[in-house]
Amino acid sequence: MACTSGSVKTVADKTVVAKSQIDKMQSMVKEQESVYKATFFDAIKSHLADANVADAREIGYNSDIKTEYTSEFSLDKIASVVTKALKAVAAAQDPTAIAPAMSPGAIEAYTDVVNAVAEAAKSSSTASSSLAFSMNRLSPGLFAFLYAASTSIKDADTFGTEAVTTTVIFYRFMQSIDDVRNEVKFGEAVIDAKNLLNMKTVQAALTDDLSDGKINIDEWMKKDEAYSQAIERIEKRLAAAKFDTVKSLMLSRNAGFGVPIQHSFSTGSTVNQEVVRAAIQRLSKMGAAYKVVIEKSNARLESVYY
Repeated sequence: MACTSGSVKTVADKTVVAKSQIDKMQSMVKEQESVYKATFFDAIKSHLADANVADAREIGYNSDIKTEYTSEFSLDKIASVVTKALKAVAAAQDPTAIAPAMSPGAIEAYTDVVNAVAEAAKSSSTASSSLAFSMNRLSPGLFAFLYAASTSIKDADTFGTEAVTTTVIFYRFMQSIDDVRNEVKFGEAVIDAKNLLNMKTVQAALTDDLSDGKINIDEWMKKDEAYSQAIERIEKRLAAAKFDTVKSLMLSRNAGFGVPIQHSFSTGSTVNQEVVRAAIQRLSKMGAAYKVVIEKSNARLESVYY
């Protein structure tokens, strides 16, 4: 379906030349539709692969064309078509499922996403060119993709001093069971990440207790080994879940923490590191029997273990 803005339509209705020019632009876009579609689908495939989704199936696909003056921002007709399709997809989902991104308000907000993608396609700036494609995860297992392309013509005798642009926007909705499973795995990984930090905190405290004389070297050896084995199990689960330990993670109340903290396993916990460093200083004055503890603790600090 193709449509024109009111101001362009007014000009087209007055002259045969204008109508011919508009029809020509829209035909040019339609002729390139297979190329645009291939570009769109390739981008979708790449983005889904990055999201570890391999089973996505199409549950909706279409495209629309709009012609308007380049300065106009009147893409609501296309946006309304896309959001109408999105509402149909939402209605087909399990009505008992908790999917906050599919609320009526969220669907209406998607109008701005559609407009932003289409406007990016109209722009000649390289800064906005990457915005002509959009992937949005609307809820676990449901993705919406947008892609827009445009062509312009400038004919002062026909349309005046401003260029006229024809924009085509493609939209595709896809469903994935993999993503739902990934959501569950991520939730499990967050629990493991929390436990990993907690276990390393307990392990740091163990060294602190040893330096304060609250436990002896034998107790430290046994408990430290048990903690290390537990930490190794957690780290293996996180690795299997492909949990990104480089990115910082917000651990908040709903993850079982008190005050929300931002933690990165790549830089470690400053608090734990300070506790262990202070313990090492005390242990270094307590004799050769603690040499193995000091060496192991120093090695852990150097590898950002804590």
